[in-house]
Amino acid sequence: MGMGVIFMLWDVLGAAAVAALVILLVWTLRGLMLTPVRTGADTRIRVTLSVRGADAMLEGAVGALLWLDANGTLPCEIAIRDLGMDEETARVAEALAREGRVTIIREGN
Repeated sequence: MGMGVIFMLWDVLGAAAVAALVILLVWTLRGLMLTPVRTGADTRIRVTLSVRGADAMLEGAVGALLWLDANGTLPCEIAIRDLGMDEETARVAEALAREGRVTIIREGN
């Protein structure tokens, strides 16, 4: 093996080590940003999404909240406050409610 190959091997190993450290740093920062919310034994958290008109992102927003709930970051109940949702958004909300994932609070109809 020539000296050039050995130097190249050390360069590759050094770059891999730096990349691993960067990944570890990002993973650690992610963990700090997602510090779990802790409550007392008799305290419950309820996240209410107030929806008026059309909302194409409703299912995604509920999915994100469910993910936070499932991994223990934000243990919560999810409610959708209907302030006059359009028909399609109401269908999505009702499907989520049928699955037992959310509660619908009707106000604006």
